[in-house]
Amino acid sequence: MSTAPTKVFVRDATGLVRQFSWFDALMISMAAIGPGIFGFSSQIAFVASADPNADILATCYLGLALSLPIAIVYWMMSLAMPRSGGDYVWVSRVLNPVIGFMVGWGFWIVILSFVGSEAYLFSSTVLPIFLASFGYGWNNPSLVNMASAVTTTVPVLVIGILLLILTTSIAGFGAGIFKRSMAFFFVLSVIATIASIAVLGSTTHADFINAFNGFAGQTYNSIISQAQAAGWTFSPITLGGTLLGAPLAVVLFLGWNGASAAAGEVRAVNRSMLYALIGSLIVAFIIDGLGIMFSMNTFGYDFIQAVTVKWSLAPPPWPIFLMTPLLTNPVLLCLIQLGWLEVLPWSMAGWTLVATRYVFAFSFDRVFPVKLADINDRFHFPVKAAIANFVGACVFFALAAFTPFLGLWLNSIAIASLVWLVASVAAIVLPFKMKGIADLLPGKSWKVPLVSIVGFISMVCMLANFYWDATTPAIGPSTFQADLILLGIMIAGILVFTISYFTRKSQGIDLRLVYAQLPPE
Repeated sequence: MSTAPTKVFVRDATGLVRQFSWFDALMISMAAIGPGIFGFSSQIAFVASADPNADILATCYLGLALSLPIAIVYWMMSLAMPRSGGDYVWVSRVLNPVIGFMVGWGFWIVILSFVGSEAYLFSSTVLPIFLASFGYGWNNPSLVNMASAVTTTVPVLVIGILLLILTTSIAGFGAGIFKRSMAFFFVLSVIATIASIAVLGSTTHADFINAFNGFAGQTYNSIISQAQAAGWTFSPITLGGTLLGAPLAVVLFLGWNGASAAAGEVRAVNRSMLYALIGSLIVAFIIDGLGIMFSMNTFGYDFIQAVTVKWSLAPPPWPIFLMTPLLTNPVLLCLIQLGWLEVLPWSMAGWTLVATRYVFAFSFDRVFPVKLADINDRFHFPVKAAIANFVGACVFFALAAFTPFLGLWLNSIAIASLVWLVASVAAIVLPFKMKGIADLLPGKSWKVPLVSIVGFISMVCMLANFYWDATTPAIGPSTFQADLILLGIMIAGILVFTISYFTRKSQGIDLRLVYAQLPPE
């Protein structure tokens, strides 16, 4: 299989340059994961409400066990084929163009749904907690009222659109602004996360009860009593409940694969992608694992369960807000809350850059309009692809803000699991279909090549994860409508590819020739 570019591509060179270092690649994946204050707070909030029988810390270990094999697969495939578009390119060249585009299309939809959802989550959860923490912490009723006001229609629209414009600008207008922004967000997140973990790790459960009693007119026992009056009883931790919570931890770590979509722009791919893909996953596991462990020791499983049932204060009862009575030092409160406030913009910018590389790759292969593969002469980035993603993210932002679509019917976890499942199959097949490329990988001389072994392990893990995602209502959604949406997204990908195939054929371009070779780096 030739790797030389031909006239069937948009041009002989992508126009992208290797301007990302190992640190930049790590930042892409770390931003997409968003480990730290938001990571462990969201994991506790989501698992406690969806699966109260789960040992939340243990789900992180299971999430790592399910994620690590596929992270190794992505590292090895990035070494073999370091191209913009990542798994879309691998699968389309190793297995089948239609399957490859369906995989890339599906994950691109997932990314847009994440970016749109995070724009809404910023107004509905992050900003209210930020304002209310200062309001209650400093006894300022105006800030408490503002925490409720920002969740109404007009502020949600304005804040969400402004945030999408900001993060699209960071991800779309050159490596310089992207690198500096990612480094700033990362440093602030690290400092704030270390501070929050230190506070939680040095606070006993009794200390928390004493600090919480009298906070905003509440007491620890009154919260428990109100929840019991509403019909709540403590749900004991079970093995079955913990296993069902594992896919939520897989989602907690989702984003480690981000840098693979920009592998064609990364220098020293072997080392850089190792740090970015596997390193980001392990770092996120350590950071979020510590945050979850100390949070649960401080707050207690009974209290975390109770506040998901009965809560009367302005912001959602996420652990970051429950910390407020412990943050009597105003400098510490400001630092931790700023770290909380910046995580979603950081994540959205990282995901947006990843999404632009999918659009660029689709367009370079002529499936999407070729104009979206243009590289801006000034920024050396696919600016038009970034703008296209902004439009798509706005659609999902509207769906998140004003419809139940994303929460009830879009099973993003299942789509991601399906993408990883197919990518695992591509890794198994690679040494037998593209031996010359597979010879670049470690374990190439084994009787069964290492990439195939890891691919098989990953395939089994993703089969299990997909089954849990698609069949468990608490994890899902797993309704009939959700199954139809999932199927519809994949069919839509096939339709888009089919339309493009016949459109290009009428123009004298055979897409089969495009997919018969790798695109240029």
